[in-house]
Amino acid sequence: MQASEPQANSPQDEGPELSLIDLVVALGEEKLTLFLVPFVACLLAIGLSLIATPTYTARTMLMPMQQGGGGGAAGALAGLSGMAGMAGLSGLAGMAKSSDEMYIAMMRSQSVQDSLIEKFKLKERYGSRNIEEARLSLGNAVSLSVQKGSGMLVIEASDGDPQFAARLANQQVAELAILLGRLSVTEAQQRRAYYEQQVKKTQATLLEADARMRSAQERSGMPNTAMLAEASLRGGVDLRSQIITREIQIQAMTRFATAENPDVKRALGEVAALRSQLAKFEQGSGARPGANPERSQEAAQAFRDLKMQEAMLEGFLRQFELARIDESKEGPPIQVVDVALPPEIRSQPQRRKMVTAWGVTGLIVGVVAALLKAYLRRLKSSPEGKGQLQAIRRSWSLR
Repeated sequence: MQASEPQANSPQDEGPELSLIDLVVALGEEKLTLFLVPFVACLLAIGLSLIATPTYTARTMLMPMQQGGGGGAAGALAGLSGMAGMAGLSGLAGMAKSSDEMYIAMMRSQSVQDSLIEKFKLKERYGSRNIEEARLSLGNAVSLSVQKGSGMLVIEASDGDPQFAARLANQQVAELAILLGRLSVTEAQQRRAYYEQQVKKTQATLLEADARMRSAQERSGMPNTAMLAEASLRGGVDLRSQIITREIQIQAMTRFATAENPDVKRALGEVAALRSQLAKFEQGSGARPGANPERSQEAAQAFRDLKMQEAMLEGFLRQFELARIDESKEGPPIQVVDVALPPEIRSQPQRRKMVTAWGVTGLIVGVVAALLKAYLRRLKSSPEGKGQLQAIRRSWSLR
């Protein structure tokens, strides 16, 4: 005779169960816990919000350079990743996928952060032990983001002092402008920096060429060597001047165009033709009759070098002025839409949100605590529940 199988739901195996009505009754019985916990949580939130240090957030908004306008500016910005490596901003090119992200990466660079830390003495203000901790504190205090839709750059600086928060936000913009000027972002800025350097170099070379010509003139014993050479070399100097001017233009164009560019090819052809004319002119010109050939040739060469440096300086100055005009037309790469002002209303702590969040959390904890107390009371009311509670105590007791 086979033994009867135990039923799946034996009354001995069933613990105390709570129906929906039982849950409502349990919450009613524990209404003191249900309301006391969220009330205490709200009181704690109000107390913490009153004793917490207020934080003020100053905000400034920037409009970055539009890439759709000037092709040179867009091309220069696209090639900024190479210059960023020369400027010591490692990893900047990989971080920047667009102009907005490029500007944010610049403002988060170590050079900008270190400058802000030094100017505002942030190590002492934040109580940082080293420069790394100061950078982390500065990163937490300054928020950089891009406004969706408009593409505006938003800079928010937070501090307990509203005046300092506004100064920090505005100085962040100033440091970005300094960095952009150092990197020469736009095409006109690059050309202006290049020709400014060439002007200074040519001025120094011109002084040396003038001293050599005077020395050669004295050794030749002909005080009017320059006047005599000028008549015979004027044509050659004009040709050299034209060649130098074309070479300057080619050098400027090759910085932003390839050798296959039609303008570059045309300029190279003009330079080749001018060099051919200069070679024929020099072959046809010789020393003056009755003059010492060696001394005359030396004086003529010194005069030629002097005139060539003068022509180069004139060409560089002309291109430098044009680059300055183009730079003034381009305008700044960033424009400040809103200047940060000292905020009058604190941003943290937000008492209403804080009390609401703590109140909701306290309500959830109160409901769980009320249901747990009701369930434990139900367990204690049945023999099976008491046995389970004793088993739990024995398993967790320290022996």
